[in-house]
Amino acid sequence: MKRIYSILMGISILAVGGGLVTSCNSSDNSDFSSDPNYKGPTFVSLTLPDTTRIEKENFIARLDVNGEFTLLLDRIDNGNEKFEFKVLRFQEGNFPTNLNPMTYLLRTGEGSYDAFSSLDMMDPKKNNGMIKITKIDKEAMLVSGSYSSLVNPSPTNTALLRSFNISGEFKNIPYKRVGVQSEFGFVYATLDNREMKDLLVISNPKGDIQKGRAVIKAESSSLRKRIIEISFPKEAGVGAYGYDQVDVVYTSENGVKYYSDAAAKDLVGSSFRIESMESNIVTNRTTFIGKFLFKLKSKEGSVITLEFGDFNARLLMKESVTTPNPDPGTGGPIEL
Repeated sequence: MKRIYSILMGISILAVGGGLVTSCNSSDNSDFSSDPNYKGPTFVSLTLPDTTRIEKENFIARLDVNGEFTLLLDRIDNGNEKFEFKVLRFQEGNFPTNLNPMTYLLRTGEGSYDAFSSLDMMDPKKNNGMIKITKIDKEAMLVSGSYSSLVNPSPTNTALLRSFNISGEFKNIPYKRVGVQSEFGFVYATLDNREMKDLLVISNPKGDIQKGRAVIKAESSSLRKRIIEISFPKEAGVGAYGYDQVDVVYTSENGVKYYSDAAAKDLVGSSFRIESMESNIVTNRTTFIGKFLFKLKSKEGSVITLEFGDFNARLLMKESVTTPNPDPGTGGPIEL
């Protein structure tokens, strides 16, 4: 019985995509005292009837394109136990567990589990607990909160047939966006409090390197397309870059173009940060993952801000050579 409740929980930051080799990553130095981006300790705790555990590994936190947030632990006790909860709307607030379900699984055999849920099958409207999201840091992509709920056994359970309470806290949990359907990745940003979730990366089959610069191009799926192009030195590694090295062009759905400008004082504060890179030597593609905040200006002088930017782009690291069209009259003989 005690094994049922002895759960080690924690967190791990998973890179998006399936590259073969990770060539570059941010520093793993655990001394954060001089790091201006340090947000405080990161952990997940879980309290069960006979124990409380605090760990810092083995967790997945994800936010899908519909705004549903999921916290999943699927490797507890080597996969013998699993825990998950879902919040249907990702924002700060309180969320009842009859509408935002919490699930605990206990392995009873090969491929079989006893299940426990915060849902009450006899009374679906009955609320058994609460998930609280107390803070969302959209720039750093961290979330904090707590949870507490009674979980009820499934009628098909074989090992444990009684209800019990689960509670815990999650602090500065890194989350990632998932569910954007594109072979080559996505670009996400917020403009005027409007989320742009459908900017999908378009890869040039001839190569995504143009004149020695890597180019991330993404466009929306709508009829009136929004397009963003971000270019930076192809030799760029993990780190932060300004407009002296990064060029950006954003085209609105109305066809208005907004540009980066290193000399413009009203665009100060813009940033582009590569947080990790994964290279696949077989396909010659490198996946760039990172964040940005872009202030951009139109030719008429209007300024917009693309904030809470997040990108995951799988680029073909090959120079794209464009063959110029021949001048009229310079082609070869025409056979009639």
